[in-house]
Amino acid sequence: MTADNQQILRELNDLRHRYAMLVRALRLMIYDYDVATGAIMWSGETEQVCGRAIQELDGGLAQWEELIHPDDRERALTLLSEAEANLREYDIEYRFQHKNGSYVWILDRGYFLAGPDGKAVRMVGMMQNISKIKAIEFERLQMQEEVIAAQERALRELSTPLVPISERAVALPLVGSIDQRRANLIIETLLEGVSNRGTEVVIIDITGVNTVDTFIADALIRAARAVRLLGAHVILTGISPEVAQTVVSLGADLSVFETRATLQDGIALVMNNQIAPAPRRNDNPINPPMRRRKE
Repeated sequence: MTADNQQILRELNDLRHRYAMLVRALRLMIYDYDVATGAIMWSGETEQVCGRAIQELDGGLAQWEELIHPDDRERALTLLSEAEANLREYDIEYRFQHKNGSYVWILDRGYFLAGPDGKAVRMVGMMQNISKIKAIEFERLQMQEEVIAAQERALRELSTPLVPISERAVALPLVGSIDQRRANLIIETLLEGVSNRGTEVVIIDITGVNTVDTFIADALIRAARAVRLLGAHVILTGISPEVAQTVVSLGADLSVFETRATLQDGIALVMNNQIAPAPRRNDNPINPPMRRRKE
């Protein structure tokens, strides 16, 4: 053997050693898939990845398919077919059955090699157990959801704040846009506030509402009717001339409200005791008692 050949051999052995160290360090399960026969030659850290020795993985493509979680199998096979047909990279995460019967999360990344006719004849790739990474990601998502829920609760309180005006009155200043979700929240907040505080007068101020359309007018009317069922009066403030014209053109029935131009006017109305006493809570505003006819 010449000196050059010996040098090449040493370099090849060095590359094999480095490759083996890399596979072991990353705990990779290496495969070489023969497209024509369906046979798969495995190497690397198979026991670390799925708990199986290499000799236990002799079932080829059919065995690989069977070990994929039923909920992930169709997607894994579809992407494999697409990658083969287009000679693209196969890059996917799926659940794979461990020898102990549990499922572990796998990162599978492979490459198809074409034959003389341009069609895929071979695929080489690696599989890595990423269950710990997935567990950390799941915990992070849970924490994120908890943070979002806490933020949402805070935003709900900020978006529909009930401001005490007196012992018998509260104000609800609305700012921004109102969608279906917020409309329901407004009604919920008002009902809770009236019920818990024993409120007799509610001022709803819409000075900061961007636009007033049919939906918003209907939402405000529903809120007022709900509050009146608990025996409280409703004052609607912040109605500009433009908003008043819009409301009139929409044909909205604002008879359920006492109306004032500004929030200050509404507060003055309350503080000057110009609001009639609220009906008794046990009265039925829908079906009031019949009056006795005079004889």
